[in-house]
Amino acid sequence: MANIRTRPILAILLVFTILLPLGAIGQAEYAPLGQNVVSIVDSRGVTVSLPRYPDRIISLSPNITETLFALGIGERLVGRTDYCDYPSETQHIESMGDLFTPSIEKIVSAAPDLVIISNLGQSQTIDAIETAGIPVAFIDEPGTMEGTFRIIEQVGEITGTEARAREIVLALQQTLEAVVAKRSPGALPTVYYVAGFGEWGDFTATGDTFIHDIIVSAGAVNIAEHAVNWSYQLELILANDPDIIILPPMWGSTFEQTKKEFVNHPSYSSLTAVKRDRIITIDSNLMERQGPRSAEAVQQLAQKIVDILR
Repeated sequence: MANIRTRPILAILLVFTILLPLGAIGQAEYAPLGQNVVSIVDSRGVTVSLPRYPDRIISLSPNITETLFALGIGERLVGRTDYCDYPSETQHIESMGDLFTPSIEKIVSAAPDLVIISNLGQSQTIDAIETAGIPVAFIDEPGTMEGTFRIIEQVGEITGTEARAREIVLALQQTLEAVVAKRSPGALPTVYYVAGFGEWGDFTATGDTFIHDIIVSAGAVNIAEHAVNWSYQLELILANDPDIIILPPMWGSTFEQTKKEFVNHPSYSSLTAVKRDRIITIDSNLMERQGPRSAEAVQQLAQKIVDILR
């Protein structure tokens, strides 16, 4: 058993950070020679211009992959990363490698019209792809629901699916409004999100993370809201003694296995949430990926919080 328990994407972050397709979109629109049919300013401030809407797209971020499928253009994907595992159709798409070191050779060989990359994008990867003559759109917004809406809208703009993107954003907003409307009056419960635990330290969704925004949107107080960079001290967990522990399954474990290890660890056994068995789990991908399923994450978390406090 490892000395520290984390999930793959969060492990990377610690070292450095629902909607189904509604049908295929037709062939990409072509512009007259020498003209650009689409142009956006990406998150680097770089203008990305294309002579046509892309038919062949490589996504190097799981949330972008999910967004493309939600927009109904999953069939345009010719490449993904090892972590792009939702929806299940992604398994039929060739992987370009991991999040930090995708194969530039594979990317070039796939002959994409466009590569889209979001958070965890490395400048050397972007530079190498652009040097090969392939356009790259870096679409990364602040870790908030508003930032999520903007990511979806930008992907819609550059792929010619603006109308569908607006539908997705509207549905997300309506789901979030419904969660707020159902919220009971009174003091909000305090929670602690376990991103990693054990001998080598405690890690959580601090106030500078997207997961923090999901927690707040779900109607809870994150005890680590004033911390940054995923790091938190055990003394602060014990001092703040959260009402609820959010414990996604760690890498290679089930929730039951992870929970057993956590509650039996001497560092956490005195917590009120442990003693009262107020420990909930949730799909870590829902929580971690800033995309079309983010409102579902808020909805699920809000209901789990209500249920465990009954």
